[in-house]
Amino acid sequence: MTARRRSLVRRDAGVALVAFGLSCALIGPVWGQTAPTTAAGEYPAHPVRLIVPFSAGGASDVMARLIGQRLGERWNQPVVVENRVGAGGNIGMEAVARAPADGYTLVLMNNAAATNAAMNPRLAFDVTRDFAPIALVASTPMMLIAGSTIPATDLASLTEYLRTNPDRQAYGSCGLGGPQHFAAELYKSQTGVRVTHAPYRGCSQALADVLAGQIGLAMVSANVAIPQVRAGRIRAVALTARNRSPAALEVPTFRESGIASLRDYAVDVWYGVMAPAATSPEVLARVGADVRQILDQPEMRQKMAAAGIDGLTGDGRELMALLRADIETFRRVVRFADIRLE
Repeated sequence: MTARRRSLVRRDAGVALVAFGLSCALIGPVWGQTAPTTAAGEYPAHPVRLIVPFSAGGASDVMARLIGQRLGERWNQPVVVENRVGAGGNIGMEAVARAPADGYTLVLMNNAAATNAAMNPRLAFDVTRDFAPIALVASTPMMLIAGSTIPATDLASLTEYLRTNPDRQAYGSCGLGGPQHFAAELYKSQTGVRVTHAPYRGCSQALADVLAGQIGLAMVSANVAIPQVRAGRIRAVALTARNRSPAALEVPTFRESGIASLRDYAVDVWYGVMAPAATSPEVLARVGADVRQILDQPEMRQKMAAAGIDGLTGDGRELMALLRADIETFRRVVRFADIRLE
């Protein structure tokens, strides 16, 4: 064989191998192979949706817009915040669970996902299985507030008053099955007090009825109550969080009440970023790293504090551990209070 002939054979063989490789790449999905997910270095190549399962204006929405704006600046791609409301957050969560696992649909969720899982084991999705946790981002403590009709100044005296006057008071919450409802029922289960639950359609409505004297007590998000507490219109009894809030350092926690059964009491509304379960680990790591860097910025912390939101940072493993722990705690509350879906 001549040198020219050998050269032509090698060239033709090389072309054939390249063609074979391209054909395999093109028909791979037909054979049931999984197409490669977006590489972190290429992500994101187009706009990202950040779903909020709640209405505009709440803490979840505020956090999503603060984070989304800064992620968009980092990525040079728009991050579009989309409010998908309904069913206590379940509609938005289900939409994300069913979205393509390509990193272009994320959710800013809160632990209403844990109360929903505790109340309804027949949801269309499993929050611990159908989502990939990315990062913890914030928390908002809840506050037990009292109006002028309640003759108690702190949690210890309130608990004693409720014990000696069973079933004579009612407390408002921000809605049936919400974190505020569960926080109050956990308090009842650990102290033995008997007080009737009055669910409202939102924290603001519960607060308004305490201000008007229509109801004596309410468990609401702290950021909703703080302005009225500082104006002297209502009393802050205690915060539900493990530690005092920077937004209201003067208000003690349930754990600080001196009541032995409450020494380990801690419940707050926490917020996290998640994605559909099969999202690439590289993309999850990229989003998580960028979110944590954003949360470390002093300007970001100031904006959160101004909105009554506390920082609570952690990685995906910490987010999932907190979610699982809340589901177990809230299942116990469901059994104690016999909470049923309407």
